[in-house]
Amino acid sequence: MKLETAKSLLLVVLIGTSMILTFGMWNYQADYDPLNERSVEGTLSGEEKSVDEIVMPSEILFKQEGNYYTHANPSLKEQFYDRLQDLPLTEMERLPVEEERTASNYEIEVIFPQEVPFLLFDRILQFEDEAIPYPTFSIDRFYITFEPNSKSLEFEFISIDGREKVKAEVTSTSRYQEVWDEMHRLQSEDYQAMTLVEGSENDIYIPREVPAMQPLSIFFTQMDKSVLQEMLFENTSGIRGSATPGNGYLYATDVRQLTIERNVMEYIYLYLEQSEPMSELNLIEGSIQNINGHSGFTEDFRLMNIDNETITYQMYYEGYPVFQGSSPDISTIKQKHSNQHLLEYKRPAIYLDTTDIITKTKKEMRSGEDIIEDLANSKINMDNIKDLKVGYKIQVETDDNGDYVSMEPEWFMKVNNSWSAVPYEPGDAARGGD
Repeated sequence: MKLETAKSLLLVVLIGTSMILTFGMWNYQADYDPLNERSVEGTLSGEEKSVDEIVMPSEILFKQEGNYYTHANPSLKEQFYDRLQDLPLTEMERLPVEEERTASNYEIEVIFPQEVPFLLFDRILQFEDEAIPYPTFSIDRFYITFEPNSKSLEFEFISIDGREKVKAEVTSTSRYQEVWDEMHRLQSEDYQAMTLVEGSENDIYIPREVPAMQPLSIFFTQMDKSVLQEMLFENTSGIRGSATPGNGYLYATDVRQLTIERNVMEYIYLYLEQSEPMSELNLIEGSIQNINGHSGFTEDFRLMNIDNETITYQMYYEGYPVFQGSSPDISTIKQKHSNQHLLEYKRPAIYLDTTDIITKTKKEMRSGEDIIEDLANSKINMDNIKDLKVGYKIQVETDDNGDYVSMEPEWFMKVNNSWSAVPYEPGDAARGGD
C-alpha cells in the first residue's frame, strides 16, 4: 500500500513540474533580441536598382561653337539625363565609320566612366525599332546633334575601335525644341564653363571654376554579422568562426570564406572548376541581379570599372563621386564572377546615417586652371591621366562621440586605372586650404 501511495505522489509531482515548466515556456522572454526579418532572409537595407540607375554617365557636355559647358549642380545633370532616357528613338541604322568624326557647332556629348556593351542601352534608352538586331560592340560615350530642317535629334554611337556606328533619330518636334532650348540656357547660373585639358590621351573636360564645397562628418552603424553570413553561405550551421589579427572575424566552410574587418567585408568562394570568361554584358546584368538579391545597394553606387571579370561600383554622394581616403576602401563594391558563380565580393560593411551629418566650414576649391598648372609642374606624365573629377575623399575617423566617416571635397585624377588626389604644388595652400 505504501508503494502505491509513493507512486501516486511521484506522479502528482511530475505532473505539477510539467505544468510549471510549460507555463514558464509560454511566458519566457529571451534576454537577447530575436532575429528580425532582415537577418532571417540575409538581406541588407539597400534598394533594388535597375541597370539605368547603375550605368550612369560621368559627364554630360554641351558644345556650343567651340565652347564647353556642363550643369553646375550634379542633380541638374541627373534630371537632364532622365529626360534624355525618355526620348523615343527610331530609324536605327548600323553604318561603317568611313572617317574620323568631326564635332558639330552645337552638340551634346554623354560620357560614361566605363565602356558599356551597346546591347545594354536597350534597357537605358527608349529604342523603338525592336526588329533591328543590336550590334555587339561597346561604347563609352554617345553624341546628340541637331537637324534644324527636320526638327529632329540624331543620336550617334561609335564603337570603341572606331570602326562601326549606330545612328538613331528623335523625330518629335516638341522634344527637339526641348533639348534645343537647353543649348540656349548655357549662360545661366545652372551651367558652368568647362576647359579641355591639353596633352592627355583622352579628351578630358574640367570646370574652369569650382564653388566652395562643404566637408562633412557622417556617423555610421556596422552591418549585422549574422546577416552577412545568411547572405553569403548556403548553410550557416556548418560555419566555423574565429578572430582575426586585425580584431575582426573570419567565418569559413570548406568552400566559402568571409572576413569582416575594419568596416569592410570580403568574401571568397574557393571554386576549383575550370573558369570560363563571362561577357561584359552578362557580368553587368549578373552582378546587379546578385546585389539586388540581398538589397545590397545600401548607398548610391554606380558602375565605375570592369577589369578581368571584376566589376567595381563607386559610391556617390549628392551626385559627386566618393574616393578612398585610407585603407581599407569603403567607397566601392567589387565583385568577381565566373561560370555564373560569385567568386569574390568586397564591400563596405557599414550603413551611413545620412540623418546625422555634421557640416564644417566650406572649403575653397582649386580652379580648373590651378589643376592644369599643378599637373604641368608635377612629375606626372599627362599621357597617363585618364580622367579628372571633383569628389569626396572618405575615411573613418574616431573621436569622443564614436566612429564616423569624414568626407573631404577634393580634386582627383585617374592615372592608369587608379584614382588618387591631385597633389598640391608649393604655394597652393592659400588657394586650396580650408
